[in-house]
Amino acid sequence: MKTKNLAVLVVVAVVLGVAAYLIGNGSRPSAPRLNGKAILPELNAADVAKIEIGGKLTLASTDKGWVVESLYGYPASRDKIAENLLKLAELKVGQVARGRKLGNETDVTLKDAAGKSLAELKLGDTHSKKPTGQAAMYGGGGYPDGRYLAFEGETVLVKDTLDAFDGDAKKWCETRIASVPSSDVTAVSYRHGDALVELEKGTNSTWVLKGLGPKEELDTSKTYSLDSALSYLDFNSVADPKLTEAELGFSTGYVYTVTVKDGSNTVKRVATVGNKVKDGSDRYFKLDDGKWVFTISSYSAESMMKKRADLVKAKEEPKKDEAKKGEAKKDDGKKTDAKK
Repeated sequence: MKTKNLAVLVVVAVVLGVAAYLIGNGSRPSAPRLNGKAILPELNAADVAKIEIGGKLTLASTDKGWVVESLYGYPASRDKIAENLLKLAELKVGQVARGRKLGNETDVTLKDAAGKSLAELKLGDTHSKKPTGQAAMYGGGGYPDGRYLAFEGETVLVKDTLDAFDGDAKKWCETRIASVPSSDVTAVSYRHGDALVELEKGTNSTWVLKGLGPKEELDTSKTYSLDSALSYLDFNSVADPKLTEAELGFSTGYVYTVTVKDGSNTVKRVATVGNKVKDGSDRYFKLDDGKWVFTISSYSAESMMKKRADLVKAKEEPKKDEAKKGEAKKDDGKKTDAKK
């Protein structure tokens, strides 16, 4: 009898132990239940009319298409909107991250045209794959390959970094604002106040500076960016439409003009560079045919702010040895003529 009682007590103890373990580790059984499960199974991208990210970036569908409200209504890229909404619709749990808390939380809310919430996500840190092979051997870093997010009371890892949802408005726009092929540029000019510098391409596509004095020449080491300033120009941000002319500084800024040969036609593109932005190095910028004012990097701006002194150098006098050789050649030429 004692043996039977002892056996029963052992079984009870084991059962209670297992129960206590499961209660104390309640998240563990959820892994097989959640792995591979769709995060937003009911999401229909066509119903989404507004995307709110972290309280600092809002994108909205309007009669004129998608816009970035946080950039004063600047057009968003329809392709990028569709691409990122599709990513959300296809998200699945890769694995459950037991005991992990979300870091750098970002709330993402999707709404319909009536303002009703269609889906809400709480994103955390990105996950980086550890380096392997030679990269690990030489101290190389890993690379982002996923993102942590909250799902059904757990922290889970998905196989997409969802980097467009970090709050950077530029990831939702086409940032290229000018793409004039440098090979098509035939002339450029720089105007600042009353000062005007004009150049044109001569034979063999070499630059010729107008108005050179007899003791001046074009410094060819400074001509590398003359025709490429508008080739691959991207904005850093969109300027507040409420900024005044005094703040923008276009009336006293630099005017950069390129003449482009387009088939049998000649086209001119005019760009104006204004003041530096407050507490920064970027500059305000606008194109002749655009309604938007942008900020561009100081590096990009400087290529459109040339002065005559930036392009001209004193003409180098021939060295004495070279001068003597030249005189000798002249003498030889005279002797040959005399023999004839």
